[in-house]
Order: sequence, then C-alpha cells, then structure tokens
Amino acid sequence: MTTQTTKEDLSQAEQACAEGESALERGDTAAAEECFTRALGLAGAEDGDGAARLAARARTGAGRVRLARGEIEGAEAEFERAHALRPSAAGPLHWLGCAAAHRGDLATAERHLTASLACAVPHGRSLVQRAYVHARAGNADAALDDLRAAASTGPLDDEARWLHAALSGRSAREVALRLRRAALAALTPLAPHGGFGAEGDDGWRRAAELVDAARGIDPGPWTSPSLYAVALVRGGRRGAAVALLDDAVRDDPADHRVTHTLAVGLLNSGTETAGSRWERCVAAWAALLHDAAFWAHVLASASRRYGVTVEPSLVPVLRAGLREVLERHLPDDAGTRVALGPLLQREADAAKLLAAVGGFPTSGGGGPPLFCGPLRIAELGRSAEFGAFAAAWERSFADARAAQASAHTGSTGPAAHTSLTYAFSELGFAQLLLGHDKAADALAALSELRCPSCRARSGPGAAAVCEPACGRFDELNPGYAGIPDKHLRLSLDARGLALEARLSMGRAEMTSPQPDFGAAAAYWRRALVHSREIDRYRETQTAIVDMALGAARDAHRDGRLSLAVSTLDATRSVIGANERGRLEGQLARVLADRGISVANDEEALLDRPAADLRRSVAFNPHLLRAQVSLGIVLRGLAAARWSSGSLSGARATLREAVDQLTAALVLFPDDPDLEEQREAAVADLDHVMWQPDESEQ
Repeated sequence: MTTQTTKEDLSQAEQACAEGESALERGDTAAAEECFTRALGLAGAEDGDGAARLAARARTGAGRVRLARGEIEGAEAEFERAHALRPSAAGPLHWLGCAAAHRGDLATAERHLTASLACAVPHGRSLVQRAYVHARAGNADAALDDLRAAASTGPLDDEARWLHAALSGRSAREVALRLRRAALAALTPLAPHGGFGAEGDDGWRRAAELVDAARGIDPGPWTSPSLYAVALVRGGRRGAAVALLDDAVRDDPADHRVTHTLAVGLLNSGTETAGSRWERCVAAWAALLHDAAFWAHVLASASRRYGVTVEPSLVPVLRAGLREVLERHLPDDAGTRVALGPLLQREADAAKLLAAVGGFPTSGGGGPPLFCGPLRIAELGRSAEFGAFAAAWERSFADARAAQASAHTGSTGPAAHTSLTYAFSELGFAQLLLGHDKAADALAALSELRCPSCRARSGPGAAAVCEPACGRFDELNPGYAGIPDKHLRLSLDARGLALEARLSMGRAEMTSPQPDFGAAAAYWRRALVHSREIDRYRETQTAIVDMALGAARDAHRDGRLSLAVSTLDATRSVIGANERGRLEGQLARVLADRGISVANDEEALLDRPAADLRRSVAFNPHLLRAQVSLGIVLRGLAAARWSSGSLSGARATLREAVDQLTAALVLFPDDPDLEEQREAAVADLDHVMWQPDESEQ
C-alpha cells in the first residue's frame, strides 16, 4: 500500500529544503545534508507535482552537498534523479553542468548549462557558469558574450567581474583587485554565523584559489595582506600564504601585524618545515619581542577583551612568557646550522640591544624603526645598510666616551658598545654563552665562524672566519658589513672574546668551592700569551690581578685566610713584575693576619706563623703590625727551640729577631712597640749567649 503525502508533509519538506539551502550558503554541509534527507523522507512516494517538485529540490540540494565535498559522481547521480523528477526544471540541469565542469568535461558542462538557459525559467547563474566553461575552453568571445548578457539582467558578482575584467583586456592590477574582492565575497556567507569555517571548507578553498590567482597576476604590495594570508592558510595553501607574507614583510618590515601573522604561520608549518624556514620563524618572533608597537597592540587587545586596563609594566612578564612558549614549540632538530634555542636567544638579545639604541631606521628613514636580530636583517637584504649604521653608532659612541673622559662626567650610554656589532654577527653565539657563564662552550663556538661553504673548501686548520671573497660574510655578519677590513676585524674581535673566555675560565677555577689553582694559572698563562697577539697584554694583566684581588678580599673577609693566600700566590706566579705590587701589598696583609691568627693559638707551633710574617715583611716592610708581630713570634720561636734543647737554634732565631727589629726601627724610628721588642730580644740573646751549650761539651 502506498502512503499519500499530506499537505503538512509537503510544508515541512519545503521548510526542510529552505533550511538545507541556507546551511549550504553558510558552508555547513553536515546540517544541509540532514535537512535534505528529512525533506526526501517527508516527500513520501513522490506522487503529484508538489511532491515531485520538493523531491527534485531535495535531490538537487543533496547533490550540492556532495559536490561541495568533492564527491563528483555521487553529486551527478543526485542531479540526474532530480532531472528525472522534473525534466523541464532549470536547476538540475544547471548543477549537472557545474558537476561536469568540476570533472573537466567542458563539452558536457556547456550542453547542460545551455539546456538550463533554454528552460522556461532559466537558472540565474547559468550564463555566468557557462562563461566560466567557455573561458576554460579557450573561447574568450563566447565567455564575454555570456557575461555581457548576464550583466544586462542584473549586476555581476565579484567573481564574475574579475573574469569580465580579464576578458575585456583590463590591467593586471585591476583584474587582481577584482579577484581579491571575489575571494572576500566567497567568505561572506561564513561571517554571520560565528566566523571562520574549518580549513578546506568550500568557501575557504575557493577564496584561497582566487587569492592565489590574484598573486599570480599581481604580486603586490597589497593592503591588508594578513587577511588574504589567513584565507590562503584556511584554504589549504599554507606555502602561498607564507610567500605572500614574506613579500609583505619586505615591503613594510616594521608592520608588526604582518610580522606576527608570518611568525604564527611559520611556527605552525609543522616539523617538516625546512631549516631555512625555521630560521625565518625565529627571525620573525625575535622581531616582535622588543617591538613597542606590537606590545602596545597586545595590551590594547587584552584590555578590550577583558574589559580592564592592562598596565605596560606587565610587558616584561608577557615577553618572558612568550619566549618560553616559543622555546617549547621549537623542534630539537630542525636542520639549521645552529640549534633553534640558542638561535632564538641570539636573535632576541640582538633585538634588545637594537631597541636600546633606538632601533634600525627603515629604508628611506620615513617609517618606524626595526627592532630585530641579524637573521631578519639578512632576510631583508639590508646587511650593508646595517653595517654602515653599526659603524656610525660605534664612532658616535667612541666620540661620546672620549668627551665624557675629558669632561670627567658620568656614563652617557651603554657601556659595551661593541656588543651591538658582536650581537649582529657569528660572534653573537659566543657572546651569549659568555653571558650565561659557559666560557668553555663560548671558546668552542669561536673556533669555527665560517659558513658551511668556506668550511668545506678550506677544511680543518684554516682561519676561523670566512674567506675574503665569501659572498655570505655580510649575510652572516651584518654588524661588520660596514667596517673596513671586516674579515680581519671579525678575527681580532673573536680573539678578544676568546681572551675573555679564558679569563672567565680561570676565574671560575679560582673561585669554585674546591679551587684548582694550577688550572686557573694555566688558563691565565694562556690568556696572557694570547693577549700579546692582539696588543692587550697590560689590559689582561690588570684584569687578572683585579679578579684575584676581588676573590682574595672575599675570602679574607670570610676568614678563609689560607684560600686568600693561595689565590694571591697562584696569581703572582703568572703575573709580570709591573703588576705584582698590587698583589704583594694585599698578600702582605693576608699573610700577616694568618701569621698572627695561628700564633695566637696556644697549641700551634710557631714555625708557620714565622714564615708567614717573614713573607709579609718582605713584601711590605712598612706594615708595622707585621714587623712587631714578627719580632714577638721570633722570640717565642727561640724560646721553644731552647726548651727543646736546641740552644744554637735559639741563638740564631734571636739574632734574626734583633736584626729584623733593628731594620724595622729604621722605617719606624722611636716606635715604642718595636723598641720594646728589640730590647727584649737583645736581653734574651745576651742571656742565651751565656748559657753553656751541652752539644759543644
């Protein structure tokens, strides 16, 4: 028995079809499929014109769902069923033409679309669709005739306008502009329903196709490149999006919105991203970390989102958090010359230094400055300009320091101006490691500063920097690009950093919980030899002595007198006579304190205190308390030797005491303590001299 379709069923079926078509317009194919399935169920046995019309409408809708999903054969089957239900209707014929065009069967597509136009009520889009088919078949005149005919019945949409412009011989820029408008129009149905659909949705896919076509005709520059890049990414054309943003960055490298979009796109390109792309990713993020405009935008966006004022004081915390997130997302092995973690740190540190000097002026000087690292400078092809900028800054800083020195004024700027040059070069990695107390790693990094090509050509044992004819030198070392004899200068600066590394390694050995004074002295001897090669010998001597004196003072203050003595003795063994005076003055004081401290211990023997005080007086005869204490200790040592049976030893020690105290009184005439000790020593010696020496009997 056949179930009859009621009027209520037909009404509900019509409503379901309308809902399905609305869902299709907004790109929700799942909802559309559900609606059309419901409509087919309500149409029943499809008897009568009303039921057949609705069934055909539902079949057409179901075919459109399949077409949107790329299921061409299934779509054509649905359209054929709809056409069988309503042979005189234009809709099924129109969509059969569209499906055939998707398959590339242009002849069948033209036949179906022509049949649709011949219907009593033609489909409103058949003329435009046939124009596309004619254009793909190479029949430009027929395509243009169809577009003109369509325009006579109503305004063309953006997609038809770009085709009309192209066929009419309009300029490439105008055609590209119409393509971009058509791309945005393809996304319009998505906007009222909560924003963007999933990547690969028909609207995004079509928009990406149109944007990519526009780039092929007119690569730009375009306004709002980030918007078109999003369309390309969501339409499955990530590579094209990155290329578009690369071009946009070169056109306006100070636009943080474009840089941010590029940085996000590169970071999410997946682990299969090539090493060069990861380097660009690091360069882009580093350029944002110290860009004041970017952080102002972040704060303003957060304030709008949360309805509260976000204070600028939070920027350092946000910046640190962003760096931490980036480091977690960077792969361990990206195929880059340098691991991405250190690479990001070098880029960020360089950007921070550049921000401290006001940034790098944009080309022409008309826009905001750049805050970035050396990778971004090289990527923009501005190494030579940056080299000139860095050289000019170095000269101005040197002039300011000279003026400051002559006027005896306070500091006028960053203390280490050369760090800007270092940071924007291969030396930046060693500088970074030195800043993190990794001197040995820094020394290793300085052993190889050549690009891979120079390394392959020269092999081991060659100079550590690139050859003079190397084409990549400026790219890798933009800080040196504006300096005469840049290869030599880089080599000398590398030696300077190597010298700092060796000094640091010596200090680390000297100040460790269990100092290795032999290793420290070895590092410093090597540093002194190295310093002669770069004419920094006296400077290096001073630095070593300063480090030793600082460490000895700390140990002295903490009561670790033997550590202080060992520190100063080890340093004295490697330092020339011209710097020993400062060491020996401090050593005299420490030896005196240690000698007095041990001598005051009633159970201690006096030989060691006597030795310390003898050395103290030898290093600094003008240290009064050492002179007095030595006299006291020598008298005590003589008494100990007499009591142990060594009368000759007691006599010799007392003679030493008398001679030492007599010499001290020359330096400190009439000092009562010295006079008292000398008189006592003379009396002791007289007394001992009259004692019989049993060893002589």
